[in-house]
Amino acid sequence: MRKFMQNQYISFAVILFILFLQAGLCFAAFTIDDEKKLGKEFYDKMVKHNLLLENKRLSGYINNIGNLILKGNKQVPFEFHFSIVNNSAINAFATPGGYIYINKGLINAVENEGQLAGVIAHEIAHANARHVASIIDKSRKINIATLAAVLAGAFLGGGEATAALATLTMAGAASLSLKYSREHEEEADRLGIQYLSGAGYYPSAMVDFLKIIKKFEFISKSIPSYLLTHPGTDERIFYLESLILTEYRQQGVKNIIGNFGRIQALLILDGDDLNARHNQLEKALAKDPGNVDLLYALALAEDKMGKIKEALNHYQKALSLSPRDEDVLKSLGLIYMRMGNSDQARDYLLRARAVNADNDEVTLALGKAYFALAKYDNALECFLKLEDKVMDDIDIHYFIAMTYGKLNILGESHYNFGIYFEKINKKESALFHFKKALDYFPQGSERADAVYKSIQRINAAKK
Repeated sequence: MRKFMQNQYISFAVILFILFLQAGLCFAAFTIDDEKKLGKEFYDKMVKHNLLLENKRLSGYINNIGNLILKGNKQVPFEFHFSIVNNSAINAFATPGGYIYINKGLINAVENEGQLAGVIAHEIAHANARHVASIIDKSRKINIATLAAVLAGAFLGGGEATAALATLTMAGAASLSLKYSREHEEEADRLGIQYLSGAGYYPSAMVDFLKIIKKFEFISKSIPSYLLTHPGTDERIFYLESLILTEYRQQGVKNIIGNFGRIQALLILDGDDLNARHNQLEKALAKDPGNVDLLYALALAEDKMGKIKEALNHYQKALSLSPRDEDVLKSLGLIYMRMGNSDQARDYLLRARAVNADNDEVTLALGKAYFALAKYDNALECFLKLEDKVMDDIDIHYFIAMTYGKLNILGESHYNFGIYFEKINKKESALFHFKKALDYFPQGSERADAVYKSIQRINAAKK
């Protein structure tokens, strides 16, 4: 696990190093336009290196909280973006340009939605106050490679990142620091608690989160990244408590968007963290055996650990308590698919679709179940519903092509194989299938015209 985390840190460090070498912002004032450009480049690098958690439901949840906090704030200089970093370290940070990153480890560490909202509000405040930009602006005479190394240390909060960049750049960045000052943290807390309470959350959520973070110092050998990137925690707790006593005496609520327990359940960790999470869930379930979210989370962990019998048992217990639970029904369908029991998989997936007909994951899985049962008309109906959807790591045209082939509709099969191979940049295979497709479509038909255009597009790209 330590090696994995180190590799993650080094990946971030290398990204920052490349990014700042390309940005050329060393000797000029750091403007809002510079922030937007740099933030976008950093985000693109994160995506390119697969460092973000790509899950529409989880991303939507974080964005809903972020947008709720922003709703009453009319001084926003950026279009904000909220992302989950696929890393189990407890950290969150704002980069220039309104980009807010929350590690999945932090989401698992907080106790309720309000605490998570408090973290997001604090990071929005850093971005609104342009703290990172002001630090960069004051440091603009520093050698660009040194600045990159210092920024790596500031964002990543780990010695590995700074050491890796110092080695790469020979910059000797140890004497410099771009960590937030106490003044930065005080302003971010003052603004953050204003945003948080304005959104309707309970103000002391920010204090509760900081107290949780402090506990990790005592139960873990490593200091949480959040303490490294956001210093002065004891002072911050004292300052926030004074604000709550004098300015923010309203109650507020812990949950507004809702289903926080289910969101945590979907953030199953890997390796040693998965085992620790499993043990934690077992203890929590012993105290609250009727908690559907805990049962579902435990089943997901066991499913990932290969404990199929135990996972099925906990899925079924969760389903007995909540018979129309879309997530549980979908997970049971998927586990039976992997077991080769397509009949049962189809039945559970049909029940899940009856709850929510717009769940693309369920529709895809149901199509696969029908395909395995040789019910190709039903499979095609499912796959065609997803034809215009963007799905993670899936090209639906492959499944459409396979199903048309089974139905002996060869023109459409070749056409969709052509689309699939063009998308994965296998031009010769794409051309082969597009040319074969022409044998099945009348000249001048809409489909034939589409095939000709595809062939022309590929040939033009080859020149």
